[in-house]
Amino acid sequence: MHISCDKKLLMDNINIVIKCVSSRTTSPILECILLKADRKGFRLIANDLEQSIETANIEGADVYTLGEVALDAKMFFDFVRSMPEGKIDIECDDKFITTIKNGRTIKISGLDGSEFPLPKEIESGECFKINGGILKNMVKKTIFSIAVMDYRPTLTGELFEFKGHRLNIVAVDGHRIAFRTQLLDDSRDKKIIVPGKALNEFTRLVEDDKETELYFNEKFIQFKFEKCTLTSRLLEGDYLEYGNMFTNDFKTSVQINREALLNSLECCMLLIAREIKKVEVVLEISDGVMKVNAENSIGNINDEIPVNFDGEDLKIGFSPKYLIDVCRAIDEENINMYFLGNLSPCIIKSSVGSEDFKYLVLPVKI
Repeated sequence: MHISCDKKLLMDNINIVIKCVSSRTTSPILECILLKADRKGFRLIANDLEQSIETANIEGADVYTLGEVALDAKMFFDFVRSMPEGKIDIECDDKFITTIKNGRTIKISGLDGSEFPLPKEIESGECFKINGGILKNMVKKTIFSIAVMDYRPTLTGELFEFKGHRLNIVAVDGHRIAFRTQLLDDSRDKKIIVPGKALNEFTRLVEDDKETELYFNEKFIQFKFEKCTLTSRLLEGDYLEYGNMFTNDFKTSVQINREALLNSLECCMLLIAREIKKVEVVLEISDGVMKVNAENSIGNINDEIPVNFDGEDLKIGFSPKYLIDVCRAIDEENINMYFLGNLSPCIIKSSVGSEDFKYLVLPVKI
């Protein structure tokens, strides 16, 4: 293999794939980036067996000799970064010794590229197109609710629920539920569970103003962008039945300024963050006021926020972080909060009647 490519262009493409390189593996080739030059062009591939990223053919790279080689990702990254600006020449011999030249010459040992696991091809399945910015927004405003580690692996991903002309995205971690929905042009009925790791990569790679193509079957999902393709295994199993948890029964309802609540909760977090022991924030709702209180061995915070209030007085405790995450995920000036009792979940919805989102947060005992 023999190619040449501008350093900045090469670094841009290395940065696209490098986060998909396996950091915990007993297989040396999974610690590599595959450099592949064929009749289509020159591109880079990384694969950790759960997900893979393949760049599009790098426009501006010159291919002189076809071939492929797998190079240690960190070493390749560091050496290319250390090179002077301008064209970099990369040449690999039949023993996979790779020479990188640009004024300075570096030689490193590579591995046989033919042994590198290539991304899965989704030969049959379903496809739909959506604006990248819209899907990115839905993911970013729900992904904070996925489980980091859980006895139910499906909760470490998000449910993509295609229901008629709507796409619902749902995340659950056992303490809260995040739900977003978007109207689609076409209709389908399908449920898939996309790993959180893949969705974090999606939000990093997607271009807001470009259309994104999604392909999926029973085992894999593929996101196609102009600059690369991200492929991931889907999570197998049944997702939590979340629908009945968003009950319409409540005894107390509150409309509150979102920014005022967020600022008050963030202030409480400044106090709570200094104590190792978990401390809840207590909300007391009555007479058109929500009192926000937090106390620990260091001190206490008491705040009052005016609200539109209907129903029974209530005193209820929450982990403040869970409410902060929800407030940050909503763009509206005001939010509606619904309570059934001090041991029942709080449901948070739009104050202007939008059905595009809803959130559920479990309380803590006080």
